[in-house]
Amino acid sequence: MSQGSSSPSPFRDGFAALRHEPALLAAELTWRWCFGLSAWGLGIISIALFLDSLRVAPVDAFLLRTLQPRLLDNALRHIFRGSLSRFVLEQTVLLLGVMVLWSLAATAGRAATLHRLVAMFSTDEEPQLMEWGFAPIFLLQLLRVMWTMIAVAVAFVLFFYGVVMAQNGHPMRAALALSAGLGVPFLAIVLNWFFGIAPLFCIRNGAEAMEALEQAVDFAARQAGRLFLLAVGFLALRLVLAGTMCLALLSPLSWISRIGGRWTMLLMIVVALTYFAGADLLYLARLGGYVSLVEDDSHPAPMIEPAATPPDPNQPPEVLPMVGLA
Repeated sequence: MSQGSSSPSPFRDGFAALRHEPALLAAELTWRWCFGLSAWGLGIISIALFLDSLRVAPVDAFLLRTLQPRLLDNALRHIFRGSLSRFVLEQTVLLLGVMVLWSLAATAGRAATLHRLVAMFSTDEEPQLMEWGFAPIFLLQLLRVMWTMIAVAVAFVLFFYGVVMAQNGHPMRAALALSAGLGVPFLAIVLNWFFGIAPLFCIRNGAEAMEALEQAVDFAARQAGRLFLLAVGFLALRLVLAGTMCLALLSPLSWISRIGGRWTMLLMIVVALTYFAGADLLYLARLGGYVSLVEDDSHPAPMIEPAATPPDPNQPPEVLPMVGLA
């Protein structure tokens, strides 16, 4: 598909890449869902082991069966006394492990996907051997997930601080904190986009992590208009998909009296998985659009000079000035 970048629309090129190579979507779903299942499994197992390590006295069990809010609060305080720090430490270690696991999975999956997409859209007559760039891509993915966690933590702290300041009668501090808390997610989305597209330059140009980020910033500056239109197009499709799947997710609730709760839950799970698969398809198509746009940016169409108009035979021939004659 080396001629794919001849199409004037990166939006259409992204979906054309998926039609040309359906295995790309299968590979994307495989590594994403395997990571998701692994992360959920580790989280459930860690919580189950922690709860299994707690000791519930007969008095606490009796208080829990009363279902009285005040008695439940006393029982839970007694059960979790001294174990909260251990739970936080366990979840912190688990979170760090999941971050590293995500970075490894995303490195392998993204390198394989981009390697194939770049080969499909390459316009070089003699394509050079592309590097896999596992080390720089792993560093970019690790920085990406670390920055996401930091941004979420900062936004949560600022929001909590703003609420406390509002309750204590400090409206100016509350407004500043809440405004900053709303700005952090926007900054996180922007930087997350650059971290997400930088591996493309690691694969295509063999760049290191920081160099790939610089190339991603330069590319975004040159193609800001087309990137904006591409983002708007995929955002519209994502909203349509989310709205449709939301209606499909709630519709089985009306059948719960006919098919039972278990079948209703199964249908809702199927709808949710369909949405996740559709979201991954759109992301992969958008990535193909980025690859096509990078190729267009690297090999711009040559300027076509207007053809020279032939001289009018009715006009007299042009007389050149006589220069240098005595």
